[in-house]
This record gives sequence, C-alpha cells and structure tokens, in this order.
Amino acid sequence: MKYTLGDIAQALGAEAAGDLSLPISGVAEPAVAERGELALAMEPTFAEKLGEGAAEAAVLWPDADWQAMGLKGAIFAPRSRYVLAGVARVFAHELHMNEGIHPTAIVEPGAEIGEGARIGPFCYIAKGVRIGPNALIFNHVSIGLDVRIGADAVLHPQVHIGPRVVIGDRFICQPGATIGGDGFSFVSPSRDAVEEARESGTISEASRTTGFVRINSLGSVTIGHDVEVGANATIDRGTISDTRVGDGTKIDDLVCIGHNVQVGRHCLLCGQSGVAGSTVIGDRVVLGGKAGLADHLTVGSDVIVAGASAVSSHIPPGRVMMGNPAMKMELNVESYKAIRRLPRTMAKLDALQKLVSKHFPNG
Repeated sequence: MKYTLGDIAQALGAEAAGDLSLPISGVAEPAVAERGELALAMEPTFAEKLGEGAAEAAVLWPDADWQAMGLKGAIFAPRSRYVLAGVARVFAHELHMNEGIHPTAIVEPGAEIGEGARIGPFCYIAKGVRIGPNALIFNHVSIGLDVRIGADAVLHPQVHIGPRVVIGDRFICQPGATIGGDGFSFVSPSRDAVEEARESGTISEASRTTGFVRINSLGSVTIGHDVEVGANATIDRGTISDTRVGDGTKIDDLVCIGHNVQVGRHCLLCGQSGVAGSTVIGDRVVLGGKAGLADHLTVGSDVIVAGASAVSSHIPPGRVMMGNPAMKMELNVESYKAIRRLPRTMAKLDALQKLVSKHFPNG
C-alpha cells in the first residue's frame, strides 16, 4: 500500500515540511533508500549516508536542514525511536489467515470461540476454553483445559498454553512459547545436600539423597492486558497460587519465568533473562539480557538490572543494578576499575617487596 509523506506525518502526529504529496511505498536505511522510499535518518550521524541513497524524503532530527540535503520533503522526529515505532506500525506487514476454523483444527465441545476469531491448521482447543473476538491463532497451537484468552490475541505457530491460564486483551505470543507448564518443584524425602550446603557450606554422607519427589503445580498463570511474550519463552504455573504478569509487560525471546513469580505492570524482560520461583517484581522494572534473579526475592518498582547481572538479594525501588553479584551501578563501576588496576598495583607491591628485602634481608 502506498502513502504520501503527509499521510505518514499525520499518522505519526509529527511535524513535516516540503512536498507532502510525495508518494511513499516503504522505508529504508539512508544509504540504500530508493526513490519513493522514506529514508530513516533520525540522528545527525546519518546525514552523510543520505547522499549515498536516492531517497527524496526522510525522517530527520529536529531543525535539520532538509533542503541542503537535496530532499523534497521531510518528517521531523524529536524522539527518534518513538517515531520509528510509529513508522513501523504504518508499514507493518499484515498477518494473513483464512477466516474461520481450519478443517484440521480440533475444537473440543464446550469451547467458545469469539466472533471473527480465526484458528489455523492442526491447532488443539480443549474443553472449556474461551477465546475472545478477532483472535488470530496460527498453526500447531495447543490451548489447554478452561483457558481464557481476551480479545484481539495473536498466537503464532507452536505456542502451547497450559490448563486454566487466564490472559487479557491484545495478547501477542511469538512462536514456540510455553505458558502454564509445570513448575520446577522437587523435594527429597530427607534433608538433602542442597539444604546442608546452604547451612554449613559442606556436604556429608548423610545428606546424599536417593532421589526427588515432584511437587505438582496446582495453580496456573494470570496475564494482564497488552502483554507480549517472545519466541521460546516460558512461564511456569504456580504451585498453589497463580504466577502473574501485569498489564503492558513485554517479555523477550528465551526468557524463563519460574513458578509463583509475580511480575508487575509495564516491565521489560530482555532475552535470556531468568526469574527464579516466588520472586516478586514491581512495576516498570527492566531486566537486561541474561540477567538472573534468584528465588524468593523482592525487586521494587522502577529498578533497572543491567545485562548479565546476577541478583541474589532484595532490591529497593528506583535502583540501577549491575554486575555479579549485582550491586548499585556506580559501585560496580568503581569495583571494575579497581580490578583493572590490580595487576599494576600487584606489580608495584612486588617491586616494593623486593626493595624492602634487599635493604632488610633479615626481615
């Protein structure tokens, strides 16, 4: 579908200048943009690249001299990534599915499918499921007993949703994610090595267990509105109470959320981060990629945990944490600087020790 430069500016609510009737067929990076494409050059560092492409219009930073760049029109982006999100929505590829329920899908008696919902090939919808209107459920999705899913959901291929899961409106789930799998809960018949190691730091013959007994997860998962879950992410159901994810939270690929975890509203959990069982996370928390949180912790609202950090203690609200073990960012930076200085410091200490030994050979 083609738009004009003015159409796009209006859709973004952004200021524009020049020939607003210019037809725009798509977007591209500045150096490779063709005529008819909108070059995305939201920062001054992209200015030189514009000359390498053939774009007649671009998204630029505020107050950019678009005419000096040889452009016929421009849209101005006071906050570049936010405008980029809007541009991406305008030109997003539509999701195509045939209407209705595919003949190979299995919908058990008693399941309720909302008006306008579409279900693709080889899906399984269990008894008691309720799916809201306009849902798009792609091929090979399985939805367990008594699940509730709100309106306008998009479930991509190979998504698996366990029994009794409750999900709000506008849910998006990428391929391969599993929501509501059994939690990783096991106990030994007698005091085991892990318990002894925690208490004493040792392992004795008496604590060597002969095996583990499963604790089945009787709870489920409750997910709010406007939540997204990335490819191959997992959210385990609770042992007794539900695991919970709040409104607006976005979960990246390969994220693992353990049983009984409570995640607040508008959080970002980046790729390969993990939250161990029964940890409580406040609102607007960001976990960088590969960040790990131990079990039974409390993380306050407005916390940022840098990538690859390992959190093993409670975090009060509003802190930026970094490192392994995670500590306040400024302390981690100073600690890292100290570690970098250690070789030089040790060399100086060694030289001083030799000097002292030379002048005082008998100590």
